[in-house]
Amino acid sequence: MGDVAVQVDNAFDGRLKWRSRYLIRRARRRGRTGLLIQVDLRDPPRSMSPKRCLVSVTEGERQVCSVDRSTIRTVRFVPLLPGRRSLRLEVLRTCRRGSTRVERTVVLRQGDIVLATCEPVQPNVFYRRSPEADRWSLQILKQGPIDRTG
Repeated sequence: MGDVAVQVDNAFDGRLKWRSRYLIRRARRRGRTGLLIQVDLRDPPRSMSPKRCLVSVTEGERQVCSVDRSTIRTVRFVPLLPGRRSLRLEVLRTCRRGSTRVERTVVLRQGDIVLATCEPVQPNVFYRRSPEADRWSLQILKQGPIDRTG
């Protein structure tokens, strides 16, 4: 397996899971600031592929959250304090050169939510082709009126 590329976009394609929409609405109702991570893992639990991975977000030396194939929920909301945050988005694999890392700095105001979605390179499965690169989407959902639809 060669080196894995990483792609980071500021535009989100709009495919939020039900749990993501629920957690965003709940955080907005409560006026919370934080990070919502949604990972699209299709790696079966018993797979022995070298492409299996651990997706994590860290701030400095502190791991904010992580998701792997043994995690029941692939959507997580983690509260963060408002201010300037330097986040490291990582996809860690058993093969070290297949791991990817990207650093981004975000500025959060009270009530803002960082929406981070990840679709890592995974073993090809019969129902969908795996992406060529680890795909991250990172955007800030500004504090605003609560969206009652969806």
